[in-house]
Amino acid sequence: MTTSLTNALRVVVADDEPVAAESLAAELQRLGCTVLAVTRSGDAAIAACRDLLPDACFTDVSMPGTDGLAVARALRSAASGVRVVFVSAHPHYAVDAYSADVVDFVLKPLRRARLADAVDRVQRSRVEPDAGDRLLVPERGTMHLVPIRDIEWVQADAYYLWLHTAARAWMLRERMHRMQARLETAGFIRVHRSAMVRRTAITSLDTTTAGEPCLVLMSGARVRVARDRLGTVRECLA
Repeated sequence: MTTSLTNALRVVVADDEPVAAESLAAELQRLGCTVLAVTRSGDAAIAACRDLLPDACFTDVSMPGTDGLAVARALRSAASGVRVVFVSAHPHYAVDAYSADVVDFVLKPLRRARLADAVDRVQRSRVEPDAGDRLLVPERGTMHLVPIRDIEWVQADAYYLWLHTAARAWMLRERMHRMQARLETAGFIRVHRSAMVRRTAITSLDTTTAGEPCLVLMSGARVRVARDRLGTVRECLA
């Protein structure tokens, strides 16, 4: 069920396949959304969002020319208040989706209950600014939205990262330097070549053990601190 937090969601739909576009628009209307425009290309979607200023743009990712990723990035400046939801049959696009600040990633074929969840997330993001501050993590064909505020630390493991929360760890195929660029503005600091930590998750710095010092986190996890980064860590704690 969709939420009634605010008025009906005003949306633009983008998909280069006419049948898919009309089907998505029809489903959104059944969920109580007002469809302002159905577009067939990324450029048309950007123009419609700039002119109509909808609440959200539900866009396919794989489109000729300007794809969904380009749409999301263009809307940051062209219509920054428009939330973006990716709708795609290709789960691997979720790896890049987090960098485009999308609110949700819905897999095709569409399921109404899943689409309703996406509508709810957009609605919540309109009244809760932090609701969209999440990372999209694919796992066995399902897209999970992991709130950044729940991540205590990030661990590099070859071509993958482990996003550690108090409850579990999520694996994401991504490079540490790209994740660092995203998370530094969310209060994370690099403490080791293979680790970064959320400042508010730190409870203490342990320098009594042999070898490298460790940060102790709220969950009890211990994260090594490189000697050349110890000064920066102490400044943050102070």
